[in-house]
Amino acid sequence: MRLINLKRASNFEVQKWIEESIPELTKYQKNKIIDDEIVRLAPYEFYKRGKKVDSIWVRLSVVFIPIAWMILLIGLPFNFFITGKWGYGKIEWFCKWTTMCGL
Repeated sequence: MRLINLKRASNFEVQKWIEESIPELTKYQKNKIIDDEIVRLAPYEFYKRGKKVDSIWVRLSVVFIPIAWMILLIGLPFNFFITGKWGYGKIEWFCKWTTMCGL
């Protein structure tokens, strides 16, 4: 499993998972987890599997990724003249698109 396919789990989901996976917890211990907000204040982040896209159209759009990459590369000097920064930062739509295509 690739790390890019992971999605952050909510605190409620983690709490529910702990209560279900440890059947020896007493009612007092379950209430203590809720009252002390142990999951929310934990120094850990919990992840679950993300939804996988199996659309044929998304997979076929992989041919357009080099074209989009070239357009972004050609537009880089124009972006520099307009914003004064060399680079785009993180382009969310491009990252999501390549992830859905399996790259």
